[in-house]
Amino acid sequence: MKKVILTLLTITLPLFISAGNKVNLDSLYAVLDAALDSADYFLKQKTERIESLKEDYRRATTDMAKYEAATRVYQEYTPFENDSAIAYHYRCIELAEKMGRDDMKYTTLTNLAYQLANSGFYNEARIHFNEIPKQYLNGEMLIQYLSGMNHLYGEMAYYSHDPKLKKEFFAMQNSIRDTLMAQMDSTSSSWIALKTMILNNQNKPDEALPYCDKWMASCKPNTRRYAIMSFYRSEIYRRKGDVEMQRYWLIQSALIDIRNAINDQGALWSLANSIIRDDKDLDRAYRYMNYSWNCLSHFSTHMRSWLVAPILTMINDEYKDRLKSMNTRLQWTVGIISLLTIVLLMLLIYVSKKRRQLAVARNELAQTNQQLSLLNEQLQQTNDELSQSNLQLHDANRVKEEYITKFLGLCSSYIDKLEAYRIKINRKVKANQYADILKLTNSQQMKEEELKELIVNFDNVFLHLFPTFVDDFNALLRPDSQIALNEDGSMTTDLRIFALIRLGLEESSRIAEFLGYSPNSIYNYRARMKNKAIGDREEFEKRVKKIGLA
Repeated sequence: MKKVILTLLTITLPLFISAGNKVNLDSLYAVLDAALDSADYFLKQKTERIESLKEDYRRATTDMAKYEAATRVYQEYTPFENDSAIAYHYRCIELAEKMGRDDMKYTTLTNLAYQLANSGFYNEARIHFNEIPKQYLNGEMLIQYLSGMNHLYGEMAYYSHDPKLKKEFFAMQNSIRDTLMAQMDSTSSSWIALKTMILNNQNKPDEALPYCDKWMASCKPNTRRYAIMSFYRSEIYRRKGDVEMQRYWLIQSALIDIRNAINDQGALWSLANSIIRDDKDLDRAYRYMNYSWNCLSHFSTHMRSWLVAPILTMINDEYKDRLKSMNTRLQWTVGIISLLTIVLLMLLIYVSKKRRQLAVARNELAQTNQQLSLLNEQLQQTNDELSQSNLQLHDANRVKEEYITKFLGLCSSYIDKLEAYRIKINRKVKANQYADILKLTNSQQMKEEELKELIVNFDNVFLHLFPTFVDDFNALLRPDSQIALNEDGSMTTDLRIFALIRLGLEESSRIAEFLGYSPNSIYNYRARMKNKAIGDREEFEKRVKKIGLA
């Protein structure tokens, strides 16, 4: 996934250039940072590719096959690991000698000398160049030879600290370069590339840029040739003073180097040098410089290290200046913090004193609140008791009023009945019907009828006063022990007993007198209903007394 994203970013990198060659450096840095984050992935790919080529070399059965496989290995190692590249060059030379192929030997020797020159081994490079017989120097071989010599003396001149030797080396390079260009086709990409470098080194960036455009057109994108072209194109813009375009092409070159795991690269440390010199962005410059340094260390060449060292020194100096500035700010900060600490300590002492005073007041207030809470609870309890008493009084008054009314009616009815009974007896006495009088007074029928009527009146009045009594009473019983009214709407004996208890008639003897039962029977009725109660049976009758209290 990282590879896909980075490939897309690299392909679309030219889109970051807007009209007028203006670039968005922040977006470019984001692309480059993404590539650096994926560097390990590309390094792994490179390593696996080399191991695959080395495996081909090991499996080769003929000298020619081994030579061709070893050539592919050192080509892959050339910009990646200098020591291994040199080692496989020597293997190719040995195989060419073994096969008696001098042409292959001297071609490899030319490439070896170029590799040695590129990695700073100038004396070894000159020795190997001198080993190549002149009769082989023709055609493409001659161009390779002159290219290598041109590169060798250019490197020697650039890194020489002796002014006299520097001048001599540059003169030799110029001579070799003129010969080289005469041997090359002026339309070839190699000639155009060399012409671009020459014009730029002569401080003619405006003339070099058109040639660089042709050079770029001949390079396949995302290849090492394109990366080299991008680097030299950045040098053209550097001479033109266009920092943004210089950095754009340095980033282009660095991206290709990272994607191809190129360790022999200079774009990234050149970019770091530009950033530290112009922007003072230490963190970014250090990250790029650190990656570049690791690449050069892996490539194993001291010449590139000499170029990087001054930049590292510059970054180190900038970090020292920043550290000094930070230390100064730190001292001021420590001083301010110390002063604030003293103030805070004084405030802490003051607050602690106030907190102790507040704690004392809080304790006193808590005790007062506790006493007040206790009084409130007592008052609430008294209010609850008063409310209960009022409720019971209201209920008692309601029952009393209802029963007084009914009692007066019954008394009037009994007076009328007694008067009718008296008249009836009086008539029989006058008629000397003593036997009928005796028979009439010995009968229990009148008593039974009056008692039955009394109970009917009681049921009607009670159910009128407590219309939900039956449902509320059943709610206190288990589901399998529910009681219903009789078919004529009268209460059962069980209901009637607990109706009297609800009205405050608790003694079994008094209930027995009213209902015409024995006290023992009433006690058994009560005990049986308690056993059917839900919850504590001892609280059953107390809950019955609360039925109908709102």
